[in-house]
Parts: sequence; C-alpha cells; structure tokens
Amino acid sequence: MLRAALLTGSLAASLAVLPAMAAAAPEWTVDREASRVGFTAMQSGDAVPGAFTEYTADIHFDPEALDDSRVDVEIAVASVDAGSSDRDQMITASGLFHAREYPTARFTSESFAHREDNVHVASGDLTMRGVTHTVELPFELDIEERDGAWHAVADGAVTVERLRWGIGQGQWEDTSMVPNEVRIEIRIVAARSTQ
Repeated sequence: MLRAALLTGSLAASLAVLPAMAAAAPEWTVDREASRVGFTAMQSGDAVPGAFTEYTADIHFDPEALDDSRVDVEIAVASVDAGSSDRDQMITASGLFHAREYPTARFTSESFAHREDNVHVASGDLTMRGVTHTVELPFELDIEERDGAWHAVADGAVTVERLRWGIGQGQWEDTSMVPNEVRIEIRIVAARSTQ
C-alpha cells in the first residue's frame, strides 16, 4: 500500500513537470560571423573598441514567454581583439583580466522584462575575473520571418565599473589613463525554425 502510494506520488510529480518542460522557450542558433560580443573602453582620452572572438551562447528566448526564457554566454578572455597584439596582451595580463587564472567571463540570465516597443531588459549575473555582480542589460530586439525561419537581431549595451570586478590591479587601479567605466556591447544575430 505504501509502495503504491509512493509510486503514485512520484508519477504525479513527474507529470507536474511536463507542462513546464513543454513551455520552455525555443532555442536560437547564433550566427557568430554576424554577431559581436565586445566593449568600448577609453585610454588616454581615446575610445578603444574591442571584441572577443571565441564564445558560446546558449539562448532560449520567446518575447511572448519571458518567464521561460534564459541566456548563458561564456567568453574566452584570451580571444580578445582590441586592435593590436600589445593591447591584447595588456588586457589579458594579471593587472587586468588575468586570463591565465580566470580564462572565461560569463553572463547568465533567467529574468527578462519588456520595457517598450522592441526594447527588453535582461537582468543577470556577470562574472569576470572570478567576481560576480548582477547587471541589467537593455537590448533592442527585432524578429522577422523569412525563408521558413525566424531571424532575430539583438543590440544591447551596458556600462559597468571595471574595478567592481577587480579588473585593475597595481598600476591599473589608477583611472586617470583608463577610466573605471567600460561599455559592454553585444550584437547577437540568430535564427530558429518556425516549426
């Protein structure tokens, strides 16, 4: 009798999970050639743009089902391209990102809100140099259907203070040459089947 009750309870619990699984937001495939995960920093008064060429992006998103949406982006810090090899080595060295000790940066979010028109906000955890803080990333999202698939472009940016993540040790704690504020920028181009 007890065994039957336990089995019945287990079956009921399993069935209760099925609607949530079925409601999961669809997965998008990122076009990495057309996408960009990067930043703009200032150095001696000049804007220095850069991007990370190696990253993975696990995106499950539906603007009509934000509660079921999630994003997980992991970046290889050593893949930075800031326009010169000397600058790249400076960025990945121990005084800034310390890529040898902390090879990846990561942004995860399961909290999305619609702000207005095609603007959404992703609230999530940004981890850099082993330190995690919550950030809110606003982004514009355009989705269109063509050639039997949905195509999406998301453009977003958020300004963070690098020293909160410890990106700035020794001489790099001085913000007179490289300000504390760094603008993180994303452009994600992705597609999924209409099925």
